[in-house]
Amino acid sequence: MNRLFFLLLLLTSISCGETKKDPFNQSNYILVKTDSFKGNVGTQYLVYKYDTLRKLQIDYWGDGKLMTRSFIYNGKMDGEAVFYDYKGNLMAIDSFKNGVKVYEKLFFEKDTSVKLFKNGKLEEFKSIDSLTK
Repeated sequence: MNRLFFLLLLLTSISCGETKKDPFNQSNYILVKTDSFKGNVGTQYLVYKYDTLRKLQIDYWGDGKLMTRSFIYNGKMDGEAVFYDYKGNLMAIDSFKNGVKVYEKLFFEKDTSVKLFKNGKLEEFKSIDSLTK
């Protein structure tokens, strides 16, 4: 009886010690391809170690700064997509489930103003009538 109890205790502790294979942890991915231009990395394509339908795509600005990191499952966005501007500032974090955006968090103010490009510069849009002048 003591041996059976010890064996069950040992098996339980071994199974509890296994780490969960997190599909949204970059360390669980293997780099399979890199696109570059003039020596600068453009895009890195990574594949999940435990399911090759799950991928991670990392895009970089021309100067090598991180632009986007997004997870893909079966050809559709799935999980977190993080976007940075060309200065490296966080712009947005979007969350997807099976290709559908389910959450968006913006870290900048949306500019909804309308401007016209006229005479080589941007001008404020005042009315439809201003388009005919």
